[in-house]
Amino acid sequence: MKNNEQFMRVPFWRSLTLRMFAMIIVPVTLLLMVIAVGSIAIHQQTMRTHLPEEAWKTATDPALELTLVAPLVLIPPLLFSVAALWFATKQIIQPLQRLESKAAALAWGDFNAIKEPVGGISEVQHLQMELTEMSRKVRAAQEGLRGYIGAITSAQEEERLRLARELHDDTIQSIIAFKQRVQLAQRSVKDQASIHTLSELENLSEQTIQDLRRMTRALRPIYLEDLGLVTALEMLARETSESNPLIVNFQKSGKEQRLSRDVELALYRIAQQALNNVVRHSQAKHADLHIIFGNKEIKLEVSDDGVGFQMPKSPTDFAPSGHYGLLGMHERAELIGARLEVESTQGKGTRLRVVMRAAPS
Repeated sequence: MKNNEQFMRVPFWRSLTLRMFAMIIVPVTLLLMVIAVGSIAIHQQTMRTHLPEEAWKTATDPALELTLVAPLVLIPPLLFSVAALWFATKQIIQPLQRLESKAAALAWGDFNAIKEPVGGISEVQHLQMELTEMSRKVRAAQEGLRGYIGAITSAQEEERLRLARELHDDTIQSIIAFKQRVQLAQRSVKDQASIHTLSELENLSEQTIQDLRRMTRALRPIYLEDLGLVTALEMLARETSESNPLIVNFQKSGKEQRLSRDVELALYRIAQQALNNVVRHSQAKHADLHIIFGNKEIKLEVSDDGVGFQMPKSPTDFAPSGHYGLLGMHERAELIGARLEVESTQGKGTRLRVVMRAAPS
């Protein structure tokens, strides 16, 4: 901020454009005037030497000589127009284009990009200063909002854990007991109609138990708690393939690292939501779930061969566009200091990537 203010205090006459104007246009204009005056003098001297007096007076008529130098008058305005165009390009258009790209990066949460000077006239620099100040206020507001969202997310996870325990400890156990009663009843009945009915009840209870267990695992990823992120993602890919008409390929690259509980849970939920979006909206037949452990970065990628969609221009457009899943993934990524990148082309599928810094070894 201070560098920008100091730059704005520099007098306008010291700018590169005005120096070019003083070094090129003014000297050229003076040179042309000297050439014009010299040409007239040489023309008069030559005419006086080679022509009779009457013809010499006609040839050196001021109106006629003015037509010889009149085209030279157009050169200074032409040079001035070229200099003005150059000035507008270098000092207005290009700085505004750079400022536009930095504002686009600001919309995606890159608050440092707007701080880099773009140059240009004082008005453009003043606009950048205003955007920088606005980004500072937005960042402060987002930090407060992020704490609120983090609290909501934690409460949501706790509620999921409570529901998963209730389903496992109460509902599933009750259905298991019901299934055992049905099995006991099957031993005491003799007619085929009753046996058939009890067999259907047994199969229905077994299917209900499997569905509830799958729901419990979705609410509370036990593999994540016990075996880590890689195993949990592998099981997520397998279960998604088994319960949907979608083939999910899982791949791990690099040396596996155990991350903090909050980070692993956030990455798992992002992958879970991304695969749910693929199943519901993409009409894809294949999807890839890939986690990459690098020395400096950890990347989680989910890609598909579906129909794709029109990407919103900024995260603020996720909700108005109906992309609530993307909004939730973006918020989860920000909570763990990660960056969410989404690439989608209609008819060519979608690629979602979460990038975060690896913990120092």
